[in-house]
Amino acid sequence: MKIRLLFLELLLLQRATSENILIWPAEGSHWINLKPIINELIARGHSVTVAVNSTVLDIDYSEPSPVKYEVFQVPFTNDKIQDLMNAIGQFWLYDKHKYPTGKRTENSQQSWNVESNLPMVCDGMIKNEKLVQKLRDSKFKVVLSDPVHRCGELLALKLGIPFIFSLRFSPGFTVERLCGQIPAPPSYVPAILSEFTDKMSFTERVQNVLYTFMYDWMCKRMWHDLDSYYTEALGEVE
Repeated sequence: MKIRLLFLELLLLQRATSENILIWPAEGSHWINLKPIINELIARGHSVTVAVNSTVLDIDYSEPSPVKYEVFQVPFTNDKIQDLMNAIGQFWLYDKHKYPTGKRTENSQQSWNVESNLPMVCDGMIKNEKLVQKLRDSKFKVVLSDPVHRCGELLALKLGIPFIFSLRFSPGFTVERLCGQIPAPPSYVPAILSEFTDKMSFTERVQNVLYTFMYDWMCKRMWHDLDSYYTEALGEVE
């Protein structure tokens, strides 16, 4: 009798601690980085669903797996994605040293925006009301999003659930500071893409402050259209 009660308690505990988790991934090494997290979530008894568009290169959603996949359609081909990924790899592996920091950052942001194929990828998920409702009905607890692939946080807002970014990603911590309110004073914390360490000279600290101002201005300019897209998608008035 005691063994039966213990078994029942274990089953109830599993139900109490297991959650539905939605993953919004990115391509390439970012997917490789996410896989150990996904495997650990599954090992802990959680149900994991990965939302992927129909042209992904590195995510094989046709193979049997404990991971569930929610595939949505986009109006472009795998070949286009492959060409863009090759261009991004060429820049970051071979060409970035040819450019000053400002130009390097601008190229980076343009690459990310193109890689994500906004707004087409976002439209494929966000404007598919039937799919969004299906995700709502699945009662996900949280969205784990790779921020390099835009719209994961927008999907979480549409579903009314929290989201977690899998990495820090914006130049100069712009999004993390302005949206996430993380404490990152530029006189002490080296900005992402500045290539400074935590041991900066006085001159480097001054440069880091200037870089931070530059990144803020650059990100706000580059993501202006994204702001409008999010505002429209959420039904808010600008």
